[in-house]
Amino acid sequence: MRYPIKGWVKNSFCDWNSKISSVIFLPGCNFRCPFCQNWQLVETPDNLVDVEWSDIESYLTENKDFIDGVVITGGEPFISDFLFDIIEKIRNIGMHVKIDTNGTFPDKMEYLIKNFLVTGISMDIKDVLETEFYSRISGISITEETMKNIIKSTQILLNSQIDYEFRTTLVRRFHSLDNLKKIAVQIKGAKKYVLQQFRKIGVKKEFDGGEPFSKEEMETFQKEISHFFQGCYIKYYGDA
Repeated sequence: MRYPIKGWVKNSFCDWNSKISSVIFLPGCNFRCPFCQNWQLVETPDNLVDVEWSDIESYLTENKDFIDGVVITGGEPFISDFLFDIIEKIRNIGMHVKIDTNGTFPDKMEYLIKNFLVTGISMDIKDVLETEFYSRISGISITEETMKNIIKSTQILLNSQIDYEFRTTLVRRFHSLDNLKKIAVQIKGAKKYVLQQFRKIGVKKEFDGGEPFSKEEMETFQKEISHFFQGCYIKYYGDA
């Protein structure tokens, strides 16, 4: 069966807690975040060449003793109706799976967790968990129902034993220490919260997010909110 997979990184050391992972990119998303680096994957996926699943499957099978697991990202993976098929195939190879998600599909996420189909989830926390904040940062009008789903997803992960992390991409145009303190209260007790530096590389030229936060600024944020979490980390990319 052909799947519209739009990207594949054979080996990555930075997408899953420094595990060696293979990363699969699925098309489409229900958000339109202006700082998205994968906007072509989201908005114009038909312009991208499909990656053959058979090639991925063969590679994973041949290297399953070397690769720790597979990260499925996007876009938003949960909008793909073939996601569960791919997960089943990966699990049949004998490999672990991590999903990157924006948290708008809590029931699907909970199903995967309860049925031990994934061992890792990374959930983006775009901003303060309120419709006003999410609407200005997601590129769409966030409804109360969507916000409830996102909050439900945070609660599912907070109460789970799975290897999970919450993460926020820090964009100067949108974020401040005050925002982060509010987020910290909302996901208090999380196993892992990651502050990611916004990078201009790959973002639409017309988007002005301001200068990326410096390492010193990010370390200040980390220091101010780290006591809310079991672990709070920064992902700094330098001047890139």
